[in-house]
Amino acid sequence: MKRMKRFLYLCLFVIAMLTLGACGKKSNSDTQIPDQLNEQLKQQGEGLLTQLYQMDEKQLAQVIDSAQKSDQAAFIEGLKNFEASKETVGALKGIDDTKVTFSDGNYVVKIKYTGDKRKSEMTLGFDSKTNNVSVFSITPKYSVAENMEKAALNTVLGMGTVFVILIFISFLISLFKHINTFENKLKSKAIKEPVKEVVDVKTEGENLCDDLELVAVITAAIAEFSGNDASSLIVRSIKRVKR
Repeated sequence: MKRMKRFLYLCLFVIAMLTLGACGKKSNSDTQIPDQLNEQLKQQGEGLLTQLYQMDEKQLAQVIDSAQKSDQAAFIEGLKNFEASKETVGALKGIDDTKVTFSDGNYVVKIKYTGDKRKSEMTLGFDSKTNNVSVFSITPKYSVAENMEKAALNTVLGMGTVFVILIFISFLISLFKHINTFENKLKSKAIKEPVKEVVDVKTEGENLCDDLELVAVITAAIAEFSGNDASSLIVRSIKRVKR
């Protein structure tokens, strides 16, 4: 029940902020903000910050989901920003200063506060004409040493990446000479190894006496030439005559 009340309180806060923006627009034509409206905006801004810190992760996710349905892009972005920076800043210890300004048709509430781990600032603004949240951000404050450490780390990472890429490119370039050497080896191998011709060489001393088909052909030829009967001829041997 308490969780639901907190959720409804946050929704009512957004409605109240938009209503105050409309009221301020009617009663104010310059950059000066009436004292009563100034105090109300401060209290509402500080109340929002306190309410966000009292929510757990599940409740905050429900609020983000509800804001997405209302199409409040800046408010959704601010809630996600708070969710991401909550662990970095730590639990809320106290609010240091709150200021309200009016600029370019927007009411802007800036709240400086202190967390367990570091200081931070919440900026909340909304358009006085459309009554929509125009700015909502959380900005953790880092010390000079932390900023220097981050800058040094970014420099080392950047330079390291560049050097690694340059070394890789140099390695690739060094491999080009091996490509030429490999091509030359293939060419020289092709020259040294000519195409081998397949030659069918018959053995001169081949014995044809056992070739019955050849004997029959020769016997028939002799019988035809001599006019004798082939059955009366006997072929005992066949010899090749060299010419």
